[in-house]
Amino acid sequence: MKTVTTIKIVLLGIIIIALAVWAGILIAGTQSSRSNSDGPSPYSAVYLSTGDIYFGKLSWFPAPHMTDVWFIERSQDQNGQAQTNIASLKSVFWGPVDEINLNAQDILFSTRLKNSSQIVTVIENPASLEQQGEVQGAPGAMSSSPAVSSTTGTQ
Repeated sequence: MKTVTTIKIVLLGIIIIALAVWAGILIAGTQSSRSNSDGPSPYSAVYLSTGDIYFGKLSWFPAPHMTDVWFIERSQDQNGQAQTNIASLKSVFWGPVDEINLNAQDILFSTRLKNSSQIVTVIENPASLEQQGEVQGAPGAMSSSPAVSSTTGTQ
């Protein structure tokens, strides 16, 4: 009887130690990937069948949804040139919560963004755009950075 109890306690101890080691490895891996500029960030890009592109923290359980959401905003300037900006979902005039639920059938594909991505830089520090004078339109929108915006003339 005492042997069975001792075995259960030893097995429980081994399981707890294994979980602690696994959690430590997981945490260390997350921290090292954040310090690596070519490593994956916690942010993803999601391309939808509607042509919309969303950026943010993507989760697939229990259904696809994003938090800390940014999106591509298309507009025209006064000269009729197309402008592409990035804007925070929470900054739009109708005041949504900073979360979006996605229809899995509308997702064409998704990809993780690198820590060095200019989109990640904007998401993590939107004030950097305002300091550089690059914000146009909605708060968080940007138009002068070549990697995240484009301007095409109309003919």
